[in-house]
Amino acid sequence: MTISERLFAMLDERGLRASGLCKHLGITTNMTTNWKQRGTDPPAKYVIPICEYLDCSLEYLLTGEETKKEPVPGISENGREMLALYERLPERQQILLIGRLQEMVEPLASPIEKDIAIASDGEAI
Repeated sequence: MTISERLFAMLDERGLRASGLCKHLGITTNMTTNWKQRGTDPPAKYVIPICEYLDCSLEYLLTGEETKKEPVPGISENGREMLALYERLPERQQILLIGRLQEMVEPLASPIEKDIAIASDGEAI
C-alpha cells in the first residue's frame, strides 16, 4: 500500500473528509484529488501535518507498521505515566511543573545536595 492509499484509507476509517485535511494543510481540494486519482504521494512538506491531522505516527503513514516501543530501562511505571502526562502539557506548563517539582523535592535533599545546589547557582558554599 502506498502512502497515498494509506492516507485515504485512514480518512475513511476515521470518518474524516479530504476537505478537512485540505483546510488543515492550507491547500485546495484539487491537490488531494490528484493524489488519489494519480496514485501519487503527497509532497514531503505535508507528511507531518497529515500525521497530525490523522493522529497517526510518521512511521505508520510511511510504512503501515508501528514499531513496538519498549519501556525505558530504569524508569518505573509511575515514572512512565508521569512522563506521558508531562509530554501532553504545553511548554509553559511543563516549565511551571518542573519548578513546582523542584520546590517539592528541596526539603527532601540532604545537606550535601543542598550545598551542591547552592554552589551550582554561583553562590559561595
